[in-house]
Amino acid sequence: MKTLSQKIIVYILCIAMTALPFSVLPIFKVNAAESVVVVIDPGHGGNNLGTEYLPIPEKTYNMIVAQYMKEQLEQYQNVQVYLTHTEDIDMSLKERAEFAASVNADFLFSLHFNMSLSHSLYGSEVWVPSTGQLYSQGYSAANEFLMQFEEMGLFNRGIKTRIGKNGKSDYYGIIRESSIRGIPAIIVEHCHVDNINDEAYMQSPEMLKEFGVRDAEAVARYFGLVSKDGKTDYSGYAPLAVPVPAERVCNDTTAPLYVNASLLKYDRTGKYATVELTAVDEESVIQYYSYSYDNGLTWSALQPWAKGSPTMTVSVNMGYGKKDTLIFRAYNLYDRITESNTISLN
Repeated sequence: MKTLSQKIIVYILCIAMTALPFSVLPIFKVNAAESVVVVIDPGHGGNNLGTEYLPIPEKTYNMIVAQYMKEQLEQYQNVQVYLTHTEDIDMSLKERAEFAASVNADFLFSLHFNMSLSHSLYGSEVWVPSTGQLYSQGYSAANEFLMQFEEMGLFNRGIKTRIGKNGKSDYYGIIRESSIRGIPAIIVEHCHVDNINDEAYMQSPEMLKEFGVRDAEAVARYFGLVSKDGKTDYSGYAPLAVPVPAERVCNDTTAPLYVNASLLKYDRTGKYATVELTAVDEESVIQYYSYSYDNGLTWSALQPWAKGSPTMTVSVNMGYGKKDTLIFRAYNLYDRITESNTISLN
C-alpha cells in the first residue's frame, strides 16, 4: 500500500508528464557542420523500468528531465535537438546509438537517476568513454554537468570510466555502441533516489525541471551556444581542456592504500572525539568517510571527505553510553573501502 507521500509523488509526476510538449521523432538528417546536433537519450523505457526504489520507476523521471532539457536547449541558436525516443517503448542501446548516428549527432547524453545496493551513497556522477578523443570530449562535457549539480547543492561523485570484463571496451552499452560509431556519449546520473541527502531533488516537478534546465545549460556552455534572444552568450566560454590519453583510462579496482586515524582530543564530558584522518589512494580521490564506535558492528552515514586533501580533521559525536574504540573507513571514487587503525578511548 502506498503511503500518502508516495501518492503525492505519483500525482505531481503525472501532472509533469501531461504538461510536457512531447514531439514526434524527426525522420530527416541534419548537417552537423551547419549546427550542433545533440541527441538526448532518456534512459530505460518499455519493459526496462530502471530503478524501482520509488513508486514511479526511473524511466519516467528520465523522460521528464529529457523533455525539459530539450525544451531549454531549443532556446539556443544553431542547435538541433533530438530524443532517441519520446514514447515509453523498448529500445536497445544499439538502436539508440544507431539513431544518434542517423542524425549525425555531435554528442549523445544518456539521462539517468541512481541507486546503491546499500542505499548509503548520495550525489551525482557521470560515466564517460575510456579512450582517445572520445574520453577527452566526454570528460570535458561531464565536468560542465557536475558543476551545474554542485550549484544545486548535490555532492559531486566524480567523472568515471568503467571497462568491460574483456578489458578492451567500455562496460556501459550506450557508451560502447556510440563509440563504435565515433559519437561521444556520456551517462549522467543526476542523483541517488534512495538516499535522504538527495530525495528532495526528486519530489516536485519544479526540481525535475531544474535538472532539465541545468542539463541544457551544461551542454550550451560546452558547445559555446548563444540563446535566440541574445541574453545568454557562451560563445567566449572555454570548457575544461582535457588532454587525449595515450592509453585506455581504466577504472580504479583497488581500495585506498592507507588510512590512519589519530586522536587529537576526547571530551569525555561532552562525548566528542576530535580526530585527524589521513587517507592515500594513488589511482583515485577519496570522497567519503564513515566511522564506528562499536567495533565495526554498525557504521555512521557517509560523510564527505575534504575535497582534494589527503588529511582532514573531524569531530565525532560519540553519543551516550560507554564507548571504548573508534574506527574509520575511507571510500575512494569507485566506492572501494579501507579501514583505519582502531583508536582506543580508554
